Amino acid sequence: MALKPCKVCGTLNAEGVDTCLSCGYDPQGSKRPAIFRYIAIALVICFVLPFLSGLINWVLLQIKPKSPTPTQPKISLTQKNQITIQCFNVYDLSQKS
Repeated sequence: MALKPCKVCGTLNAEGVDTCLSCGYDPQGSKRPAIFRYIAIALVICFVLPFLSGLINWVLLQIKPKSPTPTQPKISLTQKNQITIQCFNVYDLSQKS
């Protein structure tokens, strides 16, 4: 009696057995049902795709030059006081009406 490896799991079985003692499938049968392959592909897509999209976004942000930020004009202290006085004058005029 010779031993032959199972085509599904690789365990050595006797030639005349109908089912593998380790995995329970036919030792001469196909590798695994196709559903396992589809589930594995779906899991890889679910976990790898978000990682890759984040990596691509990060690379694009590193390559893209930074846009200049608008800066406010420098106002001297005297100009600031004049603006404040004008605002108070407008406020006083609106209170008198």
